[in-house]
Amino acid sequence: MLIWHLFKSPSAFIDDPWGFARNQTGHALIVGFLPVFLLGAWAALPAICLYAIWEAAQWRLYGAAPSDGLEDLAYVTGGVLAALWWPVLIVLAVMLASGVQYRREMRG
Repeated sequence: MLIWHLFKSPSAFIDDPWGFARNQTGHALIVGFLPVFLLGAWAALPAICLYAIWEAAQWRLYGAAPSDGLEDLAYVTGGVLAALWWPVLIVLAVMLASGVQYRREMRG
């Protein structure tokens, strides 16, 4: 039921920098990196496409912000690419630090 709840309540974690960090780390590692690491390069495109469908459904059915979906998809894609070429982890780390800092600044 947890996945269904997450599907129905998309969040960009604007008020929660560390929740954002956990969320995006999960997108990158669990949804993006792990399938490609375990199944091989052939799983890269299906992982990205299936996740894009998931985000589109959240946008259409539950009013998710397109910016949140695009950000989530960027982390999934980054995870996929990191499984294929590890230096992409550096880019993901910079993206994550930027997102955390932005949310910290928003809190004041």
